[in-house]
Amino acid sequence: MPFQKAPLIAGVALILVVGIGVLLMSGGKKKSKAAPIPPVSARAVVLPASQSRTVVVPPCNTPVSATARNAAGGKPTPGATTVQLPAGSGVRTLLVPHCQPTKTGSTNAEGSIPSAAFVLGDSKRLVKDEEGRIESDGVIAESQLLLAEGSNTATIVVPPCTKQPADQGRDSVLSAEKGNPDLAVGPAC
Repeated sequence: MPFQKAPLIAGVALILVVGIGVLLMSGGKKKSKAAPIPPVSARAVVLPASQSRTVVVPPCNTPVSATARNAAGGKPTPGATTVQLPAGSGVRTLLVPHCQPTKTGSTNAEGSIPSAAFVLGDSKRLVKDEEGRIESDGVIAESQLLLAEGSNTATIVVPPCTKQPADQGRDSVLSAEKGNPDLAVGPAC
């Protein structure tokens, strides 16, 4: 019986057509996934370094008025983070993390979530990412509390945000409290 080439050629052609079709279909589905943008987790505090300043961040769920009274009277607030910033040139930038509900039980003796602040150091110009946010070590701030250049305010109380700010990315200018030019209190989020 002579060798038949037609079935062999038809089989090879069929395998090639199916193989090329599979390659074309799988090659067109390659999509590069963009890295997700991390959520905003703090707000920035930008202070001129023209004089030494003290920043007080009360614990979550602590009345800001009580912390402001304590700061004005030179008394510590239990669980508050207090940062002394020396005089220098440029500006000082701090990131104050938002309050996060805790499921791990990480609270202080008074039952509130502890406070924190990250000092970014000396900088003459604030560097932001492509979305206009300030980031340091995974902590991201979109809004800023700014103290005007030339302000003599030496103590700044910055409450952490306890809920998602309604006005993301909005900057606020800090001003001295009435009757106490040495104290400024940041607005709640």
